[in-house]
Amino acid sequence: MASNVVPKEEEQTFTLRLLVDREKNRVVVAEASRDFVDTLFSFLTIPLGTIIRLISKNNHHDQQPQHGCVNNLYRSVENSGDKVFWNPICKRMLLRPRNSSESLCKKLKLNVDDTEPTRFFMCSSKCSIRDSTLLSTFSGANCLKCGKLMDRETKLLEDSGEVRHQHGQDGVFLKGEARYIVSDDLKVLRNFPGNLMKELVKLGYTDFNNLSEMSRVVGFKEILELMKKALTSTSPLSDVFLESEESKLLYSFSPKVPGNSTNSHITIKVFARKSMKKIMYAEAEEDFVDFLFSFLTAPIGSTMKLLDGNASLGCMNYLYKSVKDFSDLWFVGNSNAILLHPSVAPKFGCRNSLRLFSEKRAPTYYYGSKTGNDAISSDFFNGSSMMMFEPRSSDGINTQGFVRRPSLFVVG
Repeated sequence: MASNVVPKEEEQTFTLRLLVDREKNRVVVAEASRDFVDTLFSFLTIPLGTIIRLISKNNHHDQQPQHGCVNNLYRSVENSGDKVFWNPICKRMLLRPRNSSESLCKKLKLNVDDTEPTRFFMCSSKCSIRDSTLLSTFSGANCLKCGKLMDRETKLLEDSGEVRHQHGQDGVFLKGEARYIVSDDLKVLRNFPGNLMKELVKLGYTDFNNLSEMSRVVGFKEILELMKKALTSTSPLSDVFLESEESKLLYSFSPKVPGNSTNSHITIKVFARKSMKKIMYAEAEEDFVDFLFSFLTAPIGSTMKLLDGNASLGCMNYLYKSVKDFSDLWFVGNSNAILLHPSVAPKFGCRNSLRLFSEKRAPTYYYGSKTGNDAISSDFFNGSSMMMFEPRSSDGINTQGFVRRPSLFVVG
């Protein structure tokens, strides 16, 4: 399968300047480039299922990722037979969910997400429904009109992207060439005069006598480790760069209940052992399982938004709040809004009564010709419109969730 991970000999790297408290064996702060912070902020756009897959794939065999029950949820999808889902594509969507900000993240100096780039397919017979040519982002889908595979690949004429970059020296999310201060818990500040000293004083350091300076080269492996630790630890910089044996793990979860909660509900049957005051398992129908599986397609930032940055997922809340506290003027276009309100990729959302995460609207594409080659583009208006195929639905239009109906599941 295609991958956008850079080969080892061409791997992009960053250089971090670390201020280290040798006595406590901890990183106090790091000075970092805009490109490094761009990559940190991109964590907020990555679907949870992708994070679990990346971490599991790059873990040593004797290590198991510890991310609450989400890893078990991913394994449940992985171990389920194709007959559980409407079709094999549903399972692929959950195991390899797409990033709705894919077009932005592929411009990062170092993009940790190795998900295959989105490709576009149409029926070789150019079948249409409602006067629109059918377009699928998955190979192997069957055309609704003629039944043939939609395997004729077509390309975008141009990628308009989500953010207009006005200056060549801008980054993906952040403007200019500014330097940044990153604390051990991934709180990010602009490196303005006095900011470093204020941060050190806040951490209890009145001078530099107890601190030593060191540099570290950061590549794909280190970024992946930072993302892993950012979900479970309050000291990811120390954990990764000093191999601290006193990693401050964080598993508590005490979010504030959102004020706009609805009265929507799904009924499940719970079986509990009263003597132990413990739920043993639950019986649930397909809507509840679709709801659980939808967590895998949702970006981390959408969880932060839902819980107003109060989810205790390691240091991700500090990363989210850093974006929130930054001035709008420091971001390229509306990229801060994309980070604070990331959406599920088009056609990957869950639309039942307990929908928590917003789904990005699919662009309008048009089919045309340029120098004899098939092409599609959201800015190409001289051809016929294209209707985005819904891979989970029997009619290709209406969403039916991921799992077959009716079904009954046991949830542990």
